[in-house]
Amino acid sequence: MSKIRVAIVGAGFSAETHAEGLKRCPDAEAVAVCSHSRERAEDFARRWGIPTATTDWRELVGRRDVDAVSVCVPTSLHCEVAVAAAAHRKHVICEKPLAVSLEEADRMIEAARANRVRLFYGENWLFAPAMQRVAELVKSGAIGRLLYYRGRECSGDTHSSYSRHKAWAGGGTLIHMTVHPLGYLLSLKEGVPAVSVYASMTGGGSENLAHPDYDGEDFTLAIVIFADRSRGLIEGDFITKGGLDDSVEIFGSEGTIKANFSQGSPIRAFSTKGYGYAMEKVETTVGWSYPMPDERRSQGWVEEIEHFIACIREDRDPRYGADGAGGRRVLEIVSAGYASAREGRVIALPRNFS
Repeated sequence: MSKIRVAIVGAGFSAETHAEGLKRCPDAEAVAVCSHSRERAEDFARRWGIPTATTDWRELVGRRDVDAVSVCVPTSLHCEVAVAAAAHRKHVICEKPLAVSLEEADRMIEAARANRVRLFYGENWLFAPAMQRVAELVKSGAIGRLLYYRGRECSGDTHSSYSRHKAWAGGGTLIHMTVHPLGYLLSLKEGVPAVSVYASMTGGGSENLAHPDYDGEDFTLAIVIFADRSRGLIEGDFITKGGLDDSVEIFGSEGTIKANFSQGSPIRAFSTKGYGYAMEKVETTVGWSYPMPDERRSQGWVEEIEHFIACIREDRDPRYGADGAGGRRVLEIVSAGYASAREGRVIALPRNFS
């Protein structure tokens, strides 16, 4: 079977991770890239060896030499691009979060179903090697019943200027950051529904802790309760210095697991003058640092793309949590979290957000 041909819509940070995943996947190739800036699209294509660069995503998703489309644009554009790609019978690999609303998520899922293509949800936590091992331990019963989960994705800032504005991102750290530990928690709780959500967050702008120029929240805490009475505490913020903090603590009836896969490098380096790059979002490499040996793989981006390409080639569904339905489950809790913060109370699930 020939390689799966993928067009990338977007040329920012997430597009870089998709491009590297495709470059390292022997069964796939990136054949085109699109950006609103021709200069940026051409630079991206040159660096990744992609033959076509364009500014017209609508033309791109309709090309006959494209089998799948990677959606790596601001969240507010996910639905429009994904629905158009599905209408052209292209499989869709969509970055997190799936959409800015449940209504848009439903449109994306229905478009994929109606056109008999697959909608993949790009949650890299599900594919990070360390987190796959954690999931194996939990699901094997190594720590007994999962009672309490604490997960966080925190950093001092965001890669994308779009993520600083609700009009593009759909919100702040709840929809942009906490979706990672939340999506991972839901995968561990497969078959056990969430029944309530309570969230507390900063109010955006002058009510933020560190970023008054962001109109979305820069700090979020959310508590999720499940039907079996287990709890999850989810944290996401743009106030944490020292590099990206992706970590979990899982407490069971028979044991405990702790993991930090963003700062888990076996390398320790000390430099008086600093050096080029250590790990995602770290502010300085002066002094002690922990340079990652293969960050794209340890963060799960390479395995994520390999998995999606294998699903297309073998005509099979992705693992639990990595499809449109998985992205929608996350978004349902995010929507409940925003309702909780607005109303100052616990929100019961399921809830009609129409």
